[in-house]
Amino acid sequence: MFKFLKKTVPIILVLTLVLSGCGKGGDDKPEQPSETNGTQDSSSEVTPGDTSTGQQPTVSDMSSGSVTDPKAFLNLYDVCVSQGDRFTNLLMDETAAYFYGMAGTAVSSLRLAVERILWLKGEGENFASLSEGSRYTDWDTIAEICYASPYPYYFEGLIYDVQGETEKATELYSYAAIMTNFPEEGLNLYSLKDLSIDDLYKLRDELRKKEDSLYAVYTPTIYGYERSVYNGSSEYLFADAMEKLEKEQYRDAFISARYAVRQNPKSEDNWVVAVIAAISGEEPYLAVTMLDEGLKYFPDSEKLDILLKSINDMSEEIEKEVGE
Repeated sequence: MFKFLKKTVPIILVLTLVLSGCGKGGDDKPEQPSETNGTQDSSSEVTPGDTSTGQQPTVSDMSSGSVTDPKAFLNLYDVCVSQGDRFTNLLMDETAAYFYGMAGTAVSSLRLAVERILWLKGEGENFASLSEGSRYTDWDTIAEICYASPYPYYFEGLIYDVQGETEKATELYSYAAIMTNFPEEGLNLYSLKDLSIDDLYKLRDELRKKEDSLYAVYTPTIYGYERSVYNGSSEYLFADAMEKLEKEQYRDAFISARYAVRQNPKSEDNWVVAVIAAISGEEPYLAVTMLDEGLKYFPDSEKLDILLKSINDMSEEIEKEVGE
């Protein structure tokens, strides 16, 4: 089925993208998605962020003033895991992945920073032995868990700051600060360097337990996508997906589109391009699940409806052929 649909993708692109004015991937302001499967129900609306404002949660939502305490910072983890569980129960896996990913980057970045500080204090024969048993031990991998998260940049900058490398620290801090999810009041966990060795190990162990709990229910997909501050922009990711579709680089197009969807599920065009990229890359399961979730946000989408009808028509033809 998908080999046939792959040949029809250019036609679908014209219908759904060109004639319908698709092209930015970040400017849509749609209605909130319904918890029911593709039907509007104002009594059961959900949002991909804070339930009262529709905004993605930030550390500043959890505490007042500049965040200086690791425990206050970890409130973000608890809230995001709760939201991830909620959207998992609604069978909205991409939206859930955003929240789980935000929780993961927060706790894993802090844990890696703690281990780096322990290493700078002389602990461990080498960093590999010190971090043995930890899941993610480099900033690039943690960043890919959720590119919308500022925390890999922040904590990597903090480690450079602790070492007195001000220029590099400032660069990384600035990357974190311009991202949407960075707390408005600021984040200052520089005091981590003053914790005792025992307290650092206790914090590291607590963070590992949180990671174990999270990653028992959510396994991040690590594609090896090149890390860039631009990856925090859904518009950039959308444009990248479109460019790769035109070049018939379907796997890479889907990766970019998937990240765009997770960062901005309120863009109808992001869902359309993600579904097309999955179809083009002959990934039927991903295409169907993306389409289903997109329709929960946009139950009246003409673009997604075209894709749904195309898939359903081909399924019926295949069933008839098998029956004959």
